[in-house]
Amino acid sequence: MAGKFLCPRCFELQSLDSIEYICSNTSTTSKCQHAIDRMPQHPANAKKPVCEECGQPLVTKICPKCGGELPLNIGTAKSYPIAIIGAKETGKSNYVAVLINQLKNDIGRAFNCALMACGDKTLNRYRTEFYDPLYRHRTCVRGSDAGDVDPLIYSLIFQRKGGLFKKAMNDAVSLTFFDTAGENLNSLASMQTFNRYLYHSSGIILLLDPLQLPAVRDELQGKIRLPEENTDVNTILNRTIEIIRTGSGLTNLSKKIDIPIAIAFTKIDAVDELLDPASCLKNDSAHIRKGAFDKIDFEDANNEMQSLVESWLGMELYQTVSTQFSNFAFFGLSALGSNPDMDNKIPKFRPFRVADPFLWILSQEHIIPTE
Repeated sequence: MAGKFLCPRCFELQSLDSIEYICSNTSTTSKCQHAIDRMPQHPANAKKPVCEECGQPLVTKICPKCGGELPLNIGTAKSYPIAIIGAKETGKSNYVAVLINQLKNDIGRAFNCALMACGDKTLNRYRTEFYDPLYRHRTCVRGSDAGDVDPLIYSLIFQRKGGLFKKAMNDAVSLTFFDTAGENLNSLASMQTFNRYLYHSSGIILLLDPLQLPAVRDELQGKIRLPEENTDVNTILNRTIEIIRTGSGLTNLSKKIDIPIAIAFTKIDAVDELLDPASCLKNDSAHIRKGAFDKIDFEDANNEMQSLVESWLGMELYQTVSTQFSNFAFFGLSALGSNPDMDNKIPKFRPFRVADPFLWILSQEHIIPTE
């Protein structure tokens, strides 16, 4: 009996036997018409699939329902969809740009893993829309377009050390990053249309901008450039909860949602003067340096962020999260390290604590070690 897979694009549960392929033979000497037309194929021999037109091996897998490209290890590696949500101008796109770059570099070295893009669509989209603006031109990443946006799909491959008389082995997880446009959170109706992936997520990173909070804006008015006010943070959280409960059929409000949610406040650098001089949020965390999720560092930052949230917002946000989610934590981070100028140029690019929410989710799934 064939196994099942959940498409990371359309979230349809399907049989592994139904997976289709696209020929990639577009060489100048022997172009395949099926490859040029991107014609889906369902080869008779799934173990050794070849193109019915040119006979070349088929490697690019696609979903038969939506036509989206699938990870090479679909069906063999566990899938971890990560929803990254937040209102307009929260800094989601900058956050995604830095997080993925750190996964390829600092995190990869620290945790002995490698990040591989699923197909050219993810590879090209990240390079042109995220990496080049931020890392080559030092300008803010343009926000995602409103509407349905293709996710970024990767495989995270870990090299595990072998024990006595055992060889080192690789294992992998499939990661899908959704960076929905802030406009998609402006109403419950638009969230229901575009954010159906929320209740399929293995983890949620809810990005909130402290510069949107009235108490913080009052303190910083006239001192720094403040963004235009957007959707209230409690409203976004409540809409998120309703989408998850409706989509998953969890209508009994006494039962908590079991998806880990990281409540992450971005642009912590902009509120530096409101922090204690000895605040742990002013510097990077110890997780990457140690090559393990540092529980003490996490608890210090979580407790400090909770205190700040209470002073800025009262208890409403904490009470909502704690009564609705069985696993939650608070984070403070900066994807840029400094406030962009009027031309969206970044005067001092120094990201810190960007990976903390993501590493926390991995630690909850026991994918990385905890100390």
